[in-house]
Amino acid sequence: MKVVILDGYVDEPSNFGVPPYLSPYPRYLAGAVRDAGHAWEYVTIDQVRSGRPLRGDLLAVISGPIVPGKYLRGLPISEKEVLRHANAFEGPRVFGGPLARFRFFDEALTAPFDHVGVRDLDASVYDHLSEGDWTNRDRTMEEWDRWGRLGADVITRHPDFPEPLVIELDTSKGCVRYVNGGCSFCIEPQYGITKFRPVEGVLTEVRRLAELGAVNFRLGGQADFFSYQALGVGTSPTPQINVPVLEALLHGIHDAAPRLRVLHTDNGDPAMMVAHPDEAMAGLRLLVRYTSPGNLLSFGLESADPAVTEANNLNIDADGCLEAIRMVNAVGRERGENGLPQLLPGLNFITGLTGETKKTFDLNLAFLKHLLEEDLWVRRINIRQVRPVRQEFEPTGLHSEFRRFKEAVRAGIDHEILRRILPEGTVLRDVYLEIRHGHVTYGRQIGTYPILVGLPYDLDVNRFMDVKITSHGARSVTAVEFPLDVNRASLKALEALPGVGAKRAARIVRHRPFANLAGLAAALDDTAVVEGVRSFVGLSS
Repeated sequence: MKVVILDGYVDEPSNFGVPPYLSPYPRYLAGAVRDAGHAWEYVTIDQVRSGRPLRGDLLAVISGPIVPGKYLRGLPISEKEVLRHANAFEGPRVFGGPLARFRFFDEALTAPFDHVGVRDLDASVYDHLSEGDWTNRDRTMEEWDRWGRLGADVITRHPDFPEPLVIELDTSKGCVRYVNGGCSFCIEPQYGITKFRPVEGVLTEVRRLAELGAVNFRLGGQADFFSYQALGVGTSPTPQINVPVLEALLHGIHDAAPRLRVLHTDNGDPAMMVAHPDEAMAGLRLLVRYTSPGNLLSFGLESADPAVTEANNLNIDADGCLEAIRMVNAVGRERGENGLPQLLPGLNFITGLTGETKKTFDLNLAFLKHLLEEDLWVRRINIRQVRPVRQEFEPTGLHSEFRRFKEAVRAGIDHEILRRILPEGTVLRDVYLEIRHGHVTYGRQIGTYPILVGLPYDLDVNRFMDVKITSHGARSVTAVEFPLDVNRASLKALEALPGVGAKRAARIVRHRPFANLAGLAAALDDTAVVEGVRSFVGLSS
């Protein structure tokens, strides 16, 4: 039997699956199919959109996002596509992933399927292939490690392999705050007692992935980096940070993947850091030592309003989060070889929570303004409305306040923080050019929450390039290739240089080639402009 794995791309708070990221779901599923003695074929939804047929004996659809997102390329599967491809497939069909898990009750969506996997899809398919029955259960720890290793070959079928593909790695399931119920909106505590993979299990999977050619990894599949194999789980919502195990994991990944290019993380719980400051600082220094520049720890503040914090059992208040941000800034602001600071925090806000009022948005904005006043850096600020995946939330009716808050953050906070983190003239190494839209070429560095880079002229895509920043948007930067060859650059590229513009660019084109900077200076007729472009162009003095 051949199982067709249709990757509809997942997008969860702790699990990326939209290109260039590859989530663990299809890898575990392929491993389960192989373990049961059957064959598999991996197909992405983008490949299906381009005309690739779905042919096999069993269709397993993995979908989709449970948090809203904006994507540069690789749009997750839509509900219409789920229905269309499931209905068209001749044979049994099974539906899994986050969209299935939280919409299992929606008959309009699940009607074409023989089974909906509300727990681990790979375990459901394995049981069906082995015993003939559909089940809903979690994979065992032994299956987790074994299927991750057996299904690693999926990466070689992904269109982004080997670059710019980023392999998401799971280390745990659940949240240590299950002991107090966790945050009101979060699904992780519902998994019950937190399950941690053994270090060697993760490293064995990494070793196999690296043998196949993987070079970029992200420890995304975890509720909190600092909670991994923490001491005293179940006795406190902030058990003690296990620093030796964190080092064993990070150091071990380097040994398991000797050609490693990028290693990043995602979520960090500021409450764990504040509760155990010495261990947290040791963990932060490990991240600076072992992970790649541009790494980020996402902090779920969610709200700076103490009334909302209390009503929703949030894990940290504004003062605690501020202290955690200071801790990361103290060790992570040094710029690495790719042009980005080594390690910075990210911030998550969720609106629509119980207890929210107009005052909530004022407190949130005041918190962010305080970051500017104290010159504390955060790499990105994520603002989203609560999704009722765990419980329903009463409508607040504060839509206009939400919009004004989001606009104020984008215009008055994001731009200024980005300008401080990446000032004009910063060189970003190894930006992967992904798409062209109009006459702008867009690219990103490989890693977690990469900064969008726009080059305002046409360039060939699907390649790496060093760039130099010329200006800033709210959440993106404009840049030119670095160094820019003024003797060959297009007119539009020359126009993008600081202070040049259309007329001076045309003058450069008329007078080139230039042997040195003095020749360019003669053509530009303005010493201030010459000084502005000196560091951008590849000409000697």
